[in-house]
Amino acid sequence: MLTNRPPIVVILGHVDHGKTTLLDALRQTDTASSEAGGITQTTRAFSASGITFIDTPGHEAFFQMRARGGQIADMAMLVVSGTDGVMPQTKESIATIKAAGIPTIVVVTKADLPEFNVDKIKAQLAENGVLVEGYGGDVPLVPVSAKIGQGLTELVEIISLVSQLHPSLADAGGSLEVVVLESLMDTKRGPQAVVIVKNGTLVLGQSLYLGDRLVGKVRAMTATSGERVIEALPATPVEVVGVTEVLSVGTVVTSQPGQPIVVASITPRPIKSEGFKLILKADVAGSVEAVRAALPAGVAVVLASTGDISESDVILAQSTDSVVVGFNVRIPTSVAKLAEIDKVKIYTAQIIYDLLDKINLLVHPLEIEKIVGKASVVAEFKIDGQHVAGCKCIEGEIRKTSQIRWGEKTIRIKSLRLGKIEAESVKVGQEFGAIFSPVVDFKIGDTIIAVEVYG
Repeated sequence: MLTNRPPIVVILGHVDHGKTTLLDALRQTDTASSEAGGITQTTRAFSASGITFIDTPGHEAFFQMRARGGQIADMAMLVVSGTDGVMPQTKESIATIKAAGIPTIVVVTKADLPEFNVDKIKAQLAENGVLVEGYGGDVPLVPVSAKIGQGLTELVEIISLVSQLHPSLADAGGSLEVVVLESLMDTKRGPQAVVIVKNGTLVLGQSLYLGDRLVGKVRAMTATSGERVIEALPATPVEVVGVTEVLSVGTVVTSQPGQPIVVASITPRPIKSEGFKLILKADVAGSVEAVRAALPAGVAVVLASTGDISESDVILAQSTDSVVVGFNVRIPTSVAKLAEIDKVKIYTAQIIYDLLDKINLLVHPLEIEKIVGKASVVAEFKIDGQHVAGCKCIEGEIRKTSQIRWGEKTIRIKSLRLGKIEAESVKVGQEFGAIFSPVVDFKIGDTIIAVEVYG
């Protein structure tokens, strides 16, 4: 029997526009301060004030996650900073909402700041096809400040009102449909899945099927409050232990064998070149998708999976001449030692754009030049037929291994001497003799610049 269930609201918007801070205020938690880089990098679902929220990342690489969230939800909450206005991912979020065809509520954050300008936001939204109430349309707009609690009660009331106008229905006693929001491999408990119940009731001990294939049995369920539960009704998000594999996000599992239902089809960008190979490990399946979709052209993914970096990853990297990159994962000591022995490079990061920057530099190395010292030529003389520059270090340090900028030329130090002793480096105030290669026609008063090149 179909009855009303709690609305599922997806939170969309640009990075750092206050989505997670707003939701922390609604459920009186502090998730934002614990996130790497202060941004949401996984899709989370939780219940607050009788509403189920799906919190999605704002960084552009997480577009697939936001698209998936939009297809699961009953309505969207478009979060826009009242100081920054409409940004690239705001526009992308608007397109996601329109594609999903669900009701929208605009939430303008940071209302407590002096530069808050809601009229500017209304005009920018109108330019992007979102007409709010009082500005030619019927989309509700709520100014809020999570910091001082302004507008939070009104926001919950408007969500409830929109839900009454567009009721969400489900049959708690009907056939089970559970959407996989996120999945991961826990080193202690094995595969896990964060799911949300779309229909039916998920109960402890229930068998789970993906199509005709048995993919596990519910051994434990944890609610968003952290409490263990024995059942989950429609619109309830829970973490499930007992699946036998890392399930693909966006699919629907059921309690009976049958045809799988795909909520969101995720297609990674095709690889254009086999020139650079990597093994990708991430904390959850959604992160694997996000990183993989944002990889630059010319990258071949040998393996992409969830979980900490393992010895088998290092062995595979060594045999395929690949590097290992990890997002929000650990490198056990034994794995790090094996990588050192096998000369396998491992790069990790906790923030997605830091990891993507590292990968981009690996694929397209950039030479970064740093000035490490300067010297002035104070004399010139010949020793054994070689032209020697008598110099004084006037800044930093001159190393024998440094590259030397001599006007437009780049030369190297063939010999560096302090008196009669061959030296590896000289520091400020020291006088030294240098023989350069190739030979240059230096003059007294010339300045030489020592640089180190990284890349």
